[in-house]
Amino acid sequence: MILFNGQLYSDTELSHVLSELEACCLDTIEHRTSILTDVIDACDTLAERITSGCYDDIILPLLSQGIFSRQQLDEAAAFFRREHLEFKYQTELGVFVKDLTPIPGASGITIERSLAPLGILFHIAAGNAEGLPFYSVIEGLLTGNVNLLKLPSADDGISLLLLQELVKIRPILAPYIAVFDFPSTDTGLLKTLAGLADAIVIWGGDEAIRAARTLADPATQIISWGHKLSFAYITPDAPAGELQRLAAHICATNQLLCSSCQGIFVDTDDMSVVEAIGDKFLTMLEKEAMNYPQNHIGIRGKVNISLYNEELEAGSTGKKVLRGREVSVLICHDSSLELSYMFRNCWIKPLPRINIVKTLKSYRGYLQTAGLICPEMDRQALSEVLAKAGVVRITYGSDMSRTVSGETHDGEYALRRYSRIIEKEVRA
Repeated sequence: MILFNGQLYSDTELSHVLSELEACCLDTIEHRTSILTDVIDACDTLAERITSGCYDDIILPLLSQGIFSRQQLDEAAAFFRREHLEFKYQTELGVFVKDLTPIPGASGITIERSLAPLGILFHIAAGNAEGLPFYSVIEGLLTGNVNLLKLPSADDGISLLLLQELVKIRPILAPYIAVFDFPSTDTGLLKTLAGLADAIVIWGGDEAIRAARTLADPATQIISWGHKLSFAYITPDAPAGELQRLAAHICATNQLLCSSCQGIFVDTDDMSVVEAIGDKFLTMLEKEAMNYPQNHIGIRGKVNISLYNEELEAGSTGKKVLRGREVSVLICHDSSLELSYMFRNCWIKPLPRINIVKTLKSYRGYLQTAGLICPEMDRQALSEVLAKAGVVRITYGSDMSRTVSGETHDGEYALRRYSRIIEKEVRA
């Protein structure tokens, strides 16, 4: 399905939509007025409807399949409440609004600075997080941009539904949103949409970002939110309660998010300590997995094959596989940062604090969140070392994937990247 100018169209009407798309985008830009209040009002109303059960016919089946939990749904809905979005806007852009700066040494000349949208954003969304395409478009709307969205192949319809409902709540937003659902192999259509955009917003890994660069002409910005790797860093005396909550985080996210814990680094070079923590953490994972049902039988089979292969190669790699019921822990001797097998299968590796910077710095550009679990007296020092290594988010283990208004994406503010600063010279 296609959402264009507030109306749903079938895929067979694509040529008709494309014939009108550019003119509609340019007309919207030419007659643009501030839509910030409308966006926030519509999101607040939508959040209220979600929490009151208006969309349970779609949401409840996803909950029952374990695609996300009720807690995750409530947290996501709360993020789109008025107070959260207003705080996000002020945090990311408030400093630039209505700024008047006298120029030193230039008597009578003042620069008036104001914000403006980039113009047209083409969002190419990833499918690793429910509702991510919707969220990406909302950020574009908060900055006043026209938004073209390509849905990911694995999309379950939530983003399209929410954007359609958003337009029903505030029809003024209709010309600012166009949603397309087509395969990524259709490079012709990708180039057509990219050719209309002032910036391509790409969510994905290196391959997706490289592909996006081939779509854009030199004047088009590439705003990438690439796949990142996140991990927990713990001390041998890490509080057991925090470790248990880290296990819950792993089970709740299935390690599918950029902020999800892929594995655990332990502040030690003693492998007996690493193995002891691995045994303990396996029990914690098994316990938490019971609270988060999942429906990934095919994926579970692929993981089991991978784990079996690890067991066969253990003689040469030195790795040890600890298996539990639908969970596993892989004990490793190296200190490399890598993607786990996901779906509640994590690795545990030694990494003494004196080696953090020289070990992790080589992963610059890929580091995101570190869930730090340690006694409070060590927290400040370890946080500083992790930051020096390139980590941009340092949380408690249980909070690695929580979302808070005003936080950055991978160390940058999205609303700033989606905006221009216009400077006008004013003479007294």
